[in-house]
Amino acid sequence: MQIAKLRSGIFIALEQLMVHLQRAQNTLTRLGKSVADKHRSLQEALRERENALRNLLASSRVAIVVTNGDRRFVAANPKALDLFGISEKNLPKFTIDAFLPPGQILDFQRNGPPFIRGEERRGRCNIRRLDGSLRIAEYTFVANFAPGRDLSSFREISLEKAQ
Repeated sequence: MQIAKLRSGIFIALEQLMVHLQRAQNTLTRLGKSVADKHRSLQEALRERENALRNLLASSRVAIVVTNGDRRFVAANPKALDLFGISEKNLPKFTIDAFLPPGQILDFQRNGPPFIRGEERRGRCNIRRLDGSLRIAEYTFVANFAPGRDLSSFREISLEKAQ
């Protein structure tokens, strides 16, 4: 009789354990789906942002460059490549600092307030091209327009000054 009671208790405990395991499995399945959905959503948002950037670069009437946290060129439109005198193939080899005198545009620390707030800066700068020629441009610099990415647009004015 005690053995039967013990067996019955073991079976009840096993059934309860199975119920808890099934609930845990269902919870983990829902959590896994939620994480996968979030990942898909983030990937889609990234694709949309990259497409918007490509469209901006392709349609812009001014030179536009995108730099990373190390100020290295990440992307540029054809007008920017012409302004800086570099090819798209060589773009990743350079930082924006290679073409600008010290202190122009990026004269503050990466962790400073302009980067935290995604602030804009405007002004004029001298661009020293690879061939040594000098171009003068008006710029708009947007810090952190995307995480870890800064955007600069340039409108050449050296041609206007020559006229």
